[in-house]
Amino acid sequence: MKVSVEKQPNCIATLHAIVPADLVQKKTEKLAGEYQRSAKLPGFRPGKAPVAVVARKYKDAIAEEAVKELLREAVNQGAKDHNLTVLNAFNLQHGEVGPSDLNLSVELTLEPDFKMPDVEALGLEVLEEAVTDEHVKGNINLLLERMAEFSEVKDRPLQMGDYAVLDYDATVDGQSLGEFCPEAPSTMKGGEGLWVIMEEESMWPGFCAGLVGAKEGEGRTVEVTASEDFAVPSLRGKKIIHQTKLKGIKTKQLPELTDELAQKIAGRTADELRSTFRQRLEAAATEQTERKKRAAAVEHLVKSVEFEVPASMVMGEARRVVREIVEAEQMRGLSDEDLLSKKEEIFQHAQMGAQFRVKADFILTRLAREQKIEASREELAEHIARMAQRLSMPMDKLVKQLAKREALGSVEGEVVRDKALDFLASKVKVKPAELAA
Repeated sequence: MKVSVEKQPNCIATLHAIVPADLVQKKTEKLAGEYQRSAKLPGFRPGKAPVAVVARKYKDAIAEEAVKELLREAVNQGAKDHNLTVLNAFNLQHGEVGPSDLNLSVELTLEPDFKMPDVEALGLEVLEEAVTDEHVKGNINLLLERMAEFSEVKDRPLQMGDYAVLDYDATVDGQSLGEFCPEAPSTMKGGEGLWVIMEEESMWPGFCAGLVGAKEGEGRTVEVTASEDFAVPSLRGKKIIHQTKLKGIKTKQLPELTDELAQKIAGRTADELRSTFRQRLEAAATEQTERKKRAAAVEHLVKSVEFEVPASMVMGEARRVVREIVEAEQMRGLSDEDLLSKKEEIFQHAQMGAQFRVKADFILTRLAREQKIEASREELAEHIARMAQRLSMPMDKLVKQLAKREALGSVEGEVVRDKALDFLASKVKVKPAELAA
């Protein structure tokens, strides 16, 4: 078989093959013999019909199967001769399968060729995620929130950190915000006796700042302008005018964490409860530090190693990222109309993310190959078990689906790349938090 490969830009190559007539004949005769062993033809017992009869009956199927096998052999030969890793083949063209030489041509997607840097000398460092007493206190305070008490403030004006009890309405371009933008959150449209915590990001940026210093019973007009990236597109850049009346000022007091209270809510002493929270926070901080190491390592390699990636793979990954973004935006309550208005922005973001992911996958695959990193049966089973849990599906059913889609190899690749990323992250140094200044 004579095979030639012409490389094209963007990880594409065209393979041409000339299969000698005698090789084509041997292949079709072999396949006819295989068909003959199971063929059921009228007038013959199963498997007893003459090969010539079977060959005529199943001529087209035998020819199609022969082309597939000869193509596979041609691709394997071309990959071996030219030291290529072929990811997939498409756009097959071939002549008629008959008594003469068979001409084949097919487009190949190739694994990019690039030089890996020395991963033993990355020179990367991330700051350790530390847990402080304030972190512990803040998390315990979240637990105590449900037992908080509120008291009236009568001797001073409103300040940041208070709870403002307000009557207010909001207008845009002389129209009530509710009529102008029905999809806006209900609290932004106005109401009576609404509690607003006095923080910079409450309601709209600048809204609470416009109320600072107000006294109980005082009315104020507060104007804010929605940012250009505000979640509700129809309000972006719009000036919102609020007519407000402060009906009351309240402050929140959390109960003191005593042994008695800790026993009541958690069945342990106050110190034991603090220790439990610290342990949980420290475990989470360790995981976060590891995530930072992994992210820093892969981002460094993606930026430092230059090579083209197959456009078809980037496009496929972009579509997947678009689905993820759309699902996330729908969960946030964004309408189909709003999503359609953001489609160019979504697709551009997805393409950037897809380019990064595809490139990172190639780098991690190469790293795994160079470091001889493999996935054990146990690791593969654990990974599929986690997939099944996420999908709320029995593991054996998921395995059957993956096998049917011939996707088990892809799943194994995910496990191998994840292990390669762990190896890569182990080369990143951690700077202790107490040394950061």
